[in-house]
Amino acid sequence: MERLIILLTESSLETIPKDLLNDPVIIRDAKRMRREPRYLILDRARHHSAMAKLRDAERRGRPDIVHEALLTIQDSPLARSGLVKTYIHTINNVVIDVDPEIRPPRNYNNFIGLMSQLFELGRVPPTGKPLLRIVSNDVKYVLNTEKPDRVVLLDDVRGRETTMMDLVNYLVSLRKPLVMIGGFPRGSFSEATYSLANDVVKVGKYVMSTSSILCRLLHALEMRLGIFT
Repeated sequence: MERLIILLTESSLETIPKDLLNDPVIIRDAKRMRREPRYLILDRARHHSAMAKLRDAERRGRPDIVHEALLTIQDSPLARSGLVKTYIHTINNVVIDVDPEIRPPRNYNNFIGLMSQLFELGRVPPTGKPLLRIVSNDVKYVLNTEKPDRVVLLDDVRGRETTMMDLVNYLVSLRKPLVMIGGFPRGSFSEATYSLANDVVKVGKYVMSTSSILCRLLHALEMRLGIFT
């Protein structure tokens, strides 16, 4: 395996939807955060009552899932060995290129501020080498750019049950596998996402959070490749 591509798919990361811009909850939060409402990051912890009117509300407003996932990936020995490339695909089809060298802020509020700046400017930092940048509004950008051997979707709903060891052995046998992992709290993927996958698998019998399955996958790969012994 030359490199593992990780795509956090249909992630619950977005700015405030137009329908909520004039909601009192959003206006108060924008004043508190000293930002324009349209560049606030939708967050269920702060915007729960305003989100009641949103379509697919149960899948939205969870940027903490992306935060935890990025920390897990970018802190891993596999990533530090240059063997991981990460992309974020959001619920609104925004594709974000994550520089392999980025170390995401550990403080959640700082992370939210960084995401707000990203959606406002299209990249962060504003000058110099971009560590995060918006590159497309089509998830196929990642497939066309990386040209993976196979696309593996980790899915608890439709996935064929497999073991972590079998999955790792399969990934290692490929030159550049792409693994899609959901960046949302519950439910299944869209049909458009399923159509991109060559393999749809579930690891083990239990439903796991995004960061939990990532941690186990990365560690198993590190053990298999002799990076972490």
